[in-house]
Amino acid sequence: MFVAAMLHTFPKLEAPMLAAIRTAGLPAEIQPKLEAFQDFALTGMRFIVDEPQASSADHAHREFAHIVAALKVSALETKVRDRAIAMFTSLAEVEGQIHGVAIEEVSFHELGGWDSIADMVGAAFLIESCGAQSWSIGSMPKGSGMVKTAHGPLPVPSPATARLLEGFAWHDDGRSGERVTPTGAAIVRHLNCSARMPSNGKILRASGY
Repeated sequence: MFVAAMLHTFPKLEAPMLAAIRTAGLPAEIQPKLEAFQDFALTGMRFIVDEPQASSADHAHREFAHIVAALKVSALETKVRDRAIAMFTSLAEVEGQIHGVAIEEVSFHELGGWDSIADMVGAAFLIESCGAQSWSIGSMPKGSGMVKTAHGPLPVPSPATARLLEGFAWHDDGRSGERVTPTGAAIVRHLNCSARMPSNGKILRASGY
């Protein structure tokens, strides 16, 4: 969602962003693309990363250390590479805390697929390229229910999302399901967003399970 919204705002960045994702090692058979759509009264964009069925085994899991090593030897521009690594590191830190393992032992399951790597590298490129000096965010929708993961069903917001967004404002918009993903939470945390507190929002101070 972040990538789509940014490219809808800065369409000239689409081609160089897609080139950057390829530079990060995205296989030729995986095709990231931007699609126009209309939802109710608004037009917008969707960013889609199509993975062929044959790559499902590759999607199963990928070690954090492997992702970082691959990004370090890629031809990505240094600042883009460092931003992507920083976002994956923040995810790995909370995953390690949640599962009780060292960060070097963290393996990403849902977040280890090429779609997540494309999301992170694309976001890193757009953040670096748009020229923004500061970022802010309003209250985020909490969601409800459970989400299916490789670790079994987990509560919404997922533990990683909740841990990353401690200190930010949340609200209940009455809709169920996962409303903020761990990838989105890592982007918000990386941007060091200042919070704009609405009247109906509450600050998430801590989480425990």
